[in-house]
Amino acid sequence: MGNPPKAPWPGQPGPGGQPPYGPPPGPPGGPPPGGPGWPSGSPGPYGPPPPSGGGCGCGVGLVIGLVAGGLALVLVLGLAVALFLSTSEEEGDGGGVRLEAGKIAGGAEATPQADGSLAMARPGVTSPVVDVYEDFACPHCGDFDRKHDPMLKELAVSGKAKVVFRPMLVFSESRRIAHDNSLRAAAALRCVGDGARWLSYQDALYANQPSSLDTPGYSTEELISHAEKLGLTGDGFRSCVESQRYAQSVKTVSRGYIDSGIQGTPSVQVNGRTLASSDTETPEALRRAIESAS
Repeated sequence: MGNPPKAPWPGQPGPGGQPPYGPPPGPPGGPPPGGPGWPSGSPGPYGPPPPSGGGCGCGVGLVIGLVAGGLALVLVLGLAVALFLSTSEEEGDGGGVRLEAGKIAGGAEATPQADGSLAMARPGVTSPVVDVYEDFACPHCGDFDRKHDPMLKELAVSGKAKVVFRPMLVFSESRRIAHDNSLRAAAALRCVGDGARWLSYQDALYANQPSSLDTPGYSTEELISHAEKLGLTGDGFRSCVESQRYAQSVKTVSRGYIDSGIQGTPSVQVNGRTLASSDTETPEALRRAIESAS
């Protein structure tokens, strides 16, 4: 079996007229304000920035992320999202976002974690664990997402893997626009507490990704606008995004990933082993690498 067609987002409604996790995102917003960053003057975590005019490259001045863009699998068939099961609440952040598992079409559960990641799996499925490290600012993240996201979600929904999405910040202030875009997006995603909407909001971020590393995007109002289309309209969410409540946590978690050995993105680990680039060239290759670890 090959990779199923990409989700009906953007522009095409899912079965029943709605995509499985909410309405499609709107067009990008305007330029963002500046944001907090790594210590001033520090080098990028992986060396100098990539050459201008070219695409992002692994192992140069950034780590290129991957993950979920438009989320409808063929086998999801547009079944309604049912929110259920309050699972946990973040502690020690002065009133953190309440984290709730979401039951999604096909029987899998999407469960946000206190570190900003999200685990997607059918109940009882604990292996193989597929960790996907992503950065929302790099255009290659969107490319990888469009290629691999449906297959990854298909594996999770069918009970063949536990997929963990791990947003992170990999740009230093030397690449300020990309750094700020990435940080605002990842921090805003942390403001979404329930798993189903977390996945929908991640899709919206990729659907409205800045077109290059030097293109301002993910402004505060844009991030709030995308969320409103998913029913995230409360003052608490708006305040969380506007204040970048989780910006420091995003940087701390990201530094932990880097210190643990994440060398570049797209970076995929299966049961703790980082896959070679040859294993992620195509959805079929990535599927084989995951299923061989079962």
